[in-house]
Amino acid sequence: MRTWLLLLMMLVFAGCDGGAVIFAPTSVPPDLSPTRYTHPSGAFSLILPRAWALYEQNTTTLAAASFSVPGDDTASLLFAAMNLGTDLDSAAFGEVMNLYQTQIRSDIETYTEQNREAMGDGSWRITGLRTREGGLTEQVNTFLDFEGALLGVIEVVLPEPGDMDEFESIINSFTLQPTDALQPSELTALAYAKPSTLSILHTSTWMTEQGVFFITGEVANYGTTTVTGVPVSAGLLTADGLSAAGAVDTIMGHGIPPGGFAPFSLRFGQGQPSIASEFMLRIGDDEETTALEHVPDDAVVGTGELTWSDQSSFDELNRLVISGEVTNAGDRLARRLRATVTVFDTAQHVIGAAFADLSPGTLAPGEMTPFSLLLPEIGGEPANYVVSVQGLPE
Repeated sequence: MRTWLLLLMMLVFAGCDGGAVIFAPTSVPPDLSPTRYTHPSGAFSLILPRAWALYEQNTTTLAAASFSVPGDDTASLLFAAMNLGTDLDSAAFGEVMNLYQTQIRSDIETYTEQNREAMGDGSWRITGLRTREGGLTEQVNTFLDFEGALLGVIEVVLPEPGDMDEFESIINSFTLQPTDALQPSELTALAYAKPSTLSILHTSTWMTEQGVFFITGEVANYGTTTVTGVPVSAGLLTADGLSAAGAVDTIMGHGIPPGGFAPFSLRFGQGQPSIASEFMLRIGDDEETTALEHVPDDAVVGTGELTWSDQSSFDELNRLVISGEVTNAGDRLARRLRATVTVFDTAQHVIGAAFADLSPGTLAPGEMTPFSLLLPEIGGEPANYVVSVQGLPE
């Protein structure tokens, strides 16, 4: 005992020589132990590591949950269930599967089916490719199963080979559980199953005569609350996936209400580097995904309280001009009025966007003021446009 005590004292004194010993805190590793997740509707359950991030959808007609691995802001697994109202048999299930794959999928515009395979438990696995905004392609495995009138869907973004066993374990633990919480509905309810609250849509890339490179698009809000201060960042990538350039900006307008959209325009003043062949978009800045600010719907004065008329024309320099008048039809004072316009081509890609703060910037109930939006450059032939006017309450 004395020998050990003496040794301990020697270590302590040795540690103190030359200054105080500072113990740096170490971060606690994430808890990766498995846990059972049950959707609030009771429609399904599964087992997965407890540290994975969750985005949940729970309505009277749709039960959905998406999960992403720690440190990744992109969902890798999406589970959804809905009640068709009539018990399925094998023939009806096949018809539902065909309809889902060809008309209902939420990614139908960017998805291509490759192969189908019947599984031993009566479910089906469908492999396919999905093109993300920016041109990057990812493999997606889709699993469909049913229990009575309850239809279940799993979407899996194929992980790295080393993670395959963990993903397979999670998928195999998925269990459908009939519940009265889901009301019978049409198959189209599954089109609203989303992997996150916000999504980037309708992007396009284009270059001006002066060599300025643009990436334009819009952000959709699938959540239930208004969000503000939404940043969008872009990275130009080489063929090897290395970064060649980057840009970040926030959406135009004060916020995106539930079910709403807002445009963005990312500008690369030095043009597109010759070594850049692809681009990647994300909601968040270059360092990390920004925690979005969710605000009450009445924190932004918008559609319903503000009404407007608009028209398009070209000026003497052949620049697109959107002009009109906005009226405060509500009963609240609207300040910091801002008008935005999103311009689309025939394929519904965003080829231009602009905003302008109005003067006067405050509009009392019943008052009206004009607005004008100038788009000096657009990335194609305009086919249609959408105007939005928002303000902030007093």
